[in-house]
Amino acid sequence: MSASMSRERFIHRASIVTLALTSFAAGVASLIARLGPVRHPLDLTLAPAMFLVYIGLLIALVRWPSRVGGIMRTALIAALIALIAPAWFYTLQATFTPNLQLIDNYPPISSLLLVLVVMAMIHLPTRQGVAIVLLGWLLVALPVLVYLFTHPSELRTPRGADLLMTYGPVFILFFALLPVQRGLTSRIQRLVSEQARMETMVNRDPLTGLYNRRFCERVLEDLLSRHVPAGVIMFDMDRFKAINDTHGHPVGDRVLQRVAERCQQLLRKNECLARWGGEEFLIVVPNVAAPALHALAERLRKSIGELSIEPVPLVNASVGITLIQDGDSMGTILQRVDQALYRAKKHGGNVVES
Repeated sequence: MSASMSRERFIHRASIVTLALTSFAAGVASLIARLGPVRHPLDLTLAPAMFLVYIGLLIALVRWPSRVGGIMRTALIAALIALIAPAWFYTLQATFTPNLQLIDNYPPISSLLLVLVVMAMIHLPTRQGVAIVLLGWLLVALPVLVYLFTHPSELRTPRGADLLMTYGPVFILFFALLPVQRGLTSRIQRLVSEQARMETMVNRDPLTGLYNRRFCERVLEDLLSRHVPAGVIMFDMDRFKAINDTHGHPVGDRVLQRVAERCQQLLRKNECLARWGGEEFLIVVPNVAAPALHALAERLRKSIGELSIEPVPLVNASVGITLIQDGDSMGTILQRVDQALYRAKKHGGNVVES
């Protein structure tokens, strides 16, 4: 698996978890607003609206995973709106309404600003993430902090101290962690890339770029353990030793590379093609019936025979096929397909035998 694929999978899973948890939080906030002793119109409308928005985004992400970037940017904008609206509404209300304290009316949303920071860390490039986080702090935290510092009696209360810590030191700590997180992410991506490169070296044949025998055996063992119906194709290049002896090993290597390229073009992604050894190749085909397996083997044989590889006048392959049967082990399967290949060779080559 490539580094980019690993990162995309991580981001997709993290996005689903984020939207699910945010939807749950919005749902709980909606319930609290309805059951509370004092029902503010903003709380009764904003929290349910955010619940519907995030549920909709979650459904969209599950249905269209390739649109994760746009969906999560929409989620960030919605989160900003959900934070900015109550911050300014309740701050201005407390400022201009006599005997009304902000600490008594401000909803428990201060920690959501930290969630916004985390979302920006995961889903935005460094500059955009920093810009969104700073914008969020200026529009959400700053008006609350200004109000508290101008009303010391509220600042000294437990609720005031909680808001001060969340929008002050705790936020600064999270913000300081943003470049650290970017550095860790970059390092993790390099490690994943190196792991992918090492896996390629372990599982791939260096000449043809196909999977090697070790990897194909693992695929076959996995299908057997899960009792997945499958077929196996083994083919061997006819008179390949003569090609090497007549034209040299570089030409023989080019023949193997061209054959590998042609076969890959005819196979689907879930069909494992491996260089089994020398001029011998093995293909594992999941969920296939006997007629379809034979037809695929014939297409491969004919396609190989149509290759034009100078200075080799003719390239052919003998093909053996078999289906996995009840009670089979990897040994019995390989023995049976090898015997089918032997019969194809015995009949003069360039044929398919089962």
